[in-house]
Amino acid sequence: MKKRKPHGAWIILLGVILIRGFAGGGLNTVSALFLSPVAAELEVGIGSLSIYLSITSVVTVVWLPAAGRLINRYDIRAVALAGALLQCLSFAGFGWMDSVFGWYLLGIPYAMGATILATLLGPILINRWFARNTGLMLGLQMAFVGVFGAVFQPLASRLIAQSGWRRAYLTLGCAALAAIALSILLFLRNRPQDRGLSPYGADQPPAGADRRSCPEDQVNVDEQTALRSSSFYLLLLFMISFTGVGVFAQHIPTYSGILGYSLQRTGAALAFASVGSAVGSIAIGMISDRIGVLKTCYGVLAAGLAAVAGFLLSGGRFPLFALSTFLHGLTSSGIMVLAPILTLKFYGQQDYEKIYAKVSMGAPLASILLIPAYGFVYDLTGSYRFVLLAMAFLLLLALFCIVMGWRRRCIIYGCPTWRKR
Repeated sequence: MKKRKPHGAWIILLGVILIRGFAGGGLNTVSALFLSPVAAELEVGIGSLSIYLSITSVVTVVWLPAAGRLINRYDIRAVALAGALLQCLSFAGFGWMDSVFGWYLLGIPYAMGATILATLLGPILINRWFARNTGLMLGLQMAFVGVFGAVFQPLASRLIAQSGWRRAYLTLGCAALAAIALSILLFLRNRPQDRGLSPYGADQPPAGADRRSCPEDQVNVDEQTALRSSSFYLLLLFMISFTGVGVFAQHIPTYSGILGYSLQRTGAALAFASVGSAVGSIAIGMISDRIGVLKTCYGVLAAGLAAVAGFLLSGGRFPLFALSTFLHGLTSSGIMVLAPILTLKFYGQQDYEKIYAKVSMGAPLASILLIPAYGFVYDLTGSYRFVLLAMAFLLLLALFCIVMGWRRRCIIYGCPTWRKR
C-alpha cells in the first residue's frame, strides 16, 4: 500500500512558526532589554532612546499597505528574504552605533522588515494554504511566538550581561538572519496552485461553523470596493479599539505596584498573563473554527470586560488581580488571531493580502496613540481608574463596530443569512 505524503501546508506552517518566532518572538521581544544598558553607555535618557520604538510604529503604519501590495504581487520568498535582510541587519547594525540618532535611522528599515515577517507573513500564508482550521493554525503560530519570546528573553539578557550590548546585538541579529533565511528557502512556497495542489482541506466537507455557511455568503470583494465601504472603516476602528485594550499590558506592572503588590507577586501576575495569551491564541482559533468568528469575537470581548472589572475591584485581592491578568492576556491574544479571520469573512480571497495589510494598521495606530495616553492620564490623576473605564468603553466600541461592520457588509455585498433575521 502506497504511503500518503503529508500535505505541503504543514511544511508551510513549520516555516511560518520558525520565521515569526525568530522575527517576532525573538528580535521584537528582546528590543526593550537593550534600552537600559545602551542608554547608560551613551549617556542619554531611556525616553530619548525609546523614541526609536515610536518611530518603528509610525513606519509600520505607513509601510503596511505597500508591504501588502508587494506580497500580493511578488513571490513571497523574495519578499520575505528582503524583509529578513532589512530587519536582521538593522538589528545587528544597532551594535555599531555610537549616537542615539543611529537607532532613529536604523529603526526605519528594521520596522519595514518586521512588518513583513512578524505582521503579514503568517496570516497571509496560512490563508493561502489552509482551507480548513485556519483559526487553529493562526492560533498555533501565535502561541509559538510567545514560546520563542520566553526562550529569547533570558538568552538575550545573559548575552548582554556576559558580552555587552554591542556583541549581543550583532550575535542575535546575525543568528536570526541565518535561521530566517534558511527557513524561507527550505520551507516557504508561494501558493499551493503553483505546485499543482489545492489548499489543505479544500477537498473535504466543511465542519463546524463552515458547515452552516452558504455559497452566497462567500463574497470576494476587490480592494477599491472594500476601501470605499463603511464596513472597512468600522473594521479598522474595531482593530484600534481592541488593540487599545491590549496595550494596557505595558502598564500592568505599574498598576500592580499602585495596588501594593510586591515585585514577586507582580511577576507571578505577568506569568498568568503569558499563560492566558498562550491559551487564548490556540483556544480562540479553535473556537472560531467551530462556532464562527463573530460569536467568538463576542466571547473574547466579554472576557475583556471581565478583565477590566476584575482590575477595578482587585485592590487587596491578589487572586482576582491574577485572574484579571490571565483574562487580559487571553483577550489580547485575540488581536492577531481574529483580525485575519474577520478580514477573510468580510471580504473574501480576491484582494485579501492588500485589504488585511490596511486593516492591520489599526494595531500600531493604537500603540502610538494609547500607550502614552494611558501614561499621561495616570500622571494627571494619580490613578488608573479612568484608564480602566476608558478600556471598558473601547471594548463596547469594538462590539458596536463589529456588529455594525458585519451588518453594513451584508447590506452592501449581500448576505442572505442577515436578511432572514
